[in-house]
Order: sequence, then structure tokens, then C-alpha cells
Amino acid sequence: MSYDAGAGWATYYAKLKDRPPRHTATYAAGRFKRPGYAVDLGCGAGRDALPLLIQGWHVLGIDKEPDAIAALLAATPSSLRDKLETCNAPFEDVDWGAPDLVISSFALPLTPKPAFPALWSKIWMSLKPGGRFAGQIYGERDTWARKDGPDGLIAFSRAECLNLLDGQRIELFEEEEHPGITPRGRSKHWHIFHIVAQKP
Repeated sequence: MSYDAGAGWATYYAKLKDRPPRHTATYAAGRFKRPGYAVDLGCGAGRDALPLLIQGWHVLGIDKEPDAIAALLAATPSSLRDKLETCNAPFEDVDWGAPDLVISSFALPLTPKPAFPALWSKIWMSLKPGGRFAGQIYGERDTWARKDGPDGLIAFSRAECLNLLDGQRIELFEEEEHPGITPRGRSKHWHIFHIVAQKP
């Protein structure tokens, strides 16, 4: 494939384990008056989930990679395990209830293209009124974006991305574009939209 997926997830999680949580996740969590129930779609080793647990959130971490769930469980202190649930499955197959916060950091674009529209709708339908989504959508100029082919990430223009958020309260919308390096050390062009939006 054209993006960093498949083999080597354990190594990938190890490289990211000491990085801080994504700013979209911390920004969204900080907009709540008190901790609630969060769903982390593509939780990985817990880069975003663990800080939420420490803050008092109950978290459901969902990831289709067994290595991710194993890494998250291993990293979670025993004192916080009662606040954590995990699910080893594709996002689109999981009933996650009615969360206050849905996080998906760099994971939604990996969804199979035919499943994305229903999954996006499911996120917003499941959120409680006043709930928030925090995450990333890839832009059309990203190296990994292949809008018309099966190989590549789901990606959108700026206008298309804003259209996805129609009817929601946009609290953070940042566009990032530059050449760079992936966590696995490969060169690529990044084009990303960082999003925090609230359900009215």
C-alpha cells in the first residue's frame, strides 16, 4: 500500500509511546466541565486514551490491531483499569453507545472507502447533545491520498472537509501542509485537517 500500514504495528506504537497526546484530543477534553465517557477510534497504544483516563474519563478504546489493544492494556496502570474498556474490531462493526467525546487521531482515513459515509454519520448520531468529535481528516494533496482508487487513504478538499461538518459547531479547524517524515522514517507530503467540532 501507499501508506504506513500492515506489518510492524508493534514497532510503530513503540516509537510513538512517549509522544504527548494530540492537541485535538486535549483541546476537546478541555472544553468539558467534567470528565465523561470517551470513545477512541483507532486507540493504538493509548497516546490519547491514557491522558483521558488519568483525568477521570471512562474510555472505550477500539482498534482492529491486536498489538494496539495489548499495548494499551500493558500501559494502563492497575488503578485506572476499571475506567478502561477495549474492543479489538473495525470501528464500523462496534456499537459504542452514546459518548460525550469521540476521538479518532489519524485513524478514520484508514476506514474502507465504502464504509466511511455510514461511519461518519454514526459518530454524529451516537454523540450526546453537546458532545464533541476530535480528530484528523487527510487533505487531497497528501501523498497517501488516492481519492479514486482502492489503494490510499480517504481524503477531502478543504471545502469537502468543511461540508462534512455542516450542522456542527466547529471549535477548531486547522489545515496543515508540508513535506515531512512518517513515524517509520519515510518521506511524504502531509496535508491534514485537524478538527474539533461539537454536536449542537
